[in-house]
Amino acid sequence: MTRLPNSRRTVPPALLALIFLLLEAPAALAETELYGGIGIGYSTFQVDSVNFEGSAYATRQFVGFTWGDYLGVETGYINFGTVNDRILDQPGQLTLNNGIETWGYNLSLVGRYPLNSELHAIAKLGMIRWDSEATLEPFPLPVKTDGDDILWGVGLDFRGSSRVHFRVEGEFVNIEFADSWWVLTTSLMYSFPFGR
Repeated sequence: MTRLPNSRRTVPPALLALIFLLLEAPAALAETELYGGIGIGYSTFQVDSVNFEGSAYATRQFVGFTWGDYLGVETGYINFGTVNDRILDQPGQLTLNNGIETWGYNLSLVGRYPLNSELHAIAKLGMIRWDSEATLEPFPLPVKTDGDDILWGVGLDFRGSSRVHFRVEGEFVNIEFADSWWVLTTSLMYSFPFGR
């Protein structure tokens, strides 16, 4: 076969992509880690239709996987606590003490941006599967409901130089029966880096 003097062979794009991935794999693996954590904080929400507003202590447990510097996946359990408030608190009307206990399991995509070697900004977006139980006093029968809704948040992750680090984050939970629901937590975390 005769080649023209100025002809060039082209490299298939798929081969270029494969070469790029193979070159980047060690660097990505060097930043890969598993982590877990527990946290405590404060949750507050309101339901405008019945003039209900309350707050409670919240707790959480979570595990996650980080790939590279910027992306990860996280799953966990959140107990929003039991919030209490009085509704129909008007002269001449029956006053009801309403207590609402809520908990849920969430799965989120977590983005992170290193501000420096020890401090990362984080943002998350995911779904939460929640269960809620409301009790109206003096009526003893609880009302249970559940659902799947969106959860998103932002925070700061102070990593330091060891495997132990701290996270402060605020999250908005779009639970259908509440007009506003925020959770602010501080968590202690332990990471398991590999490939470093």
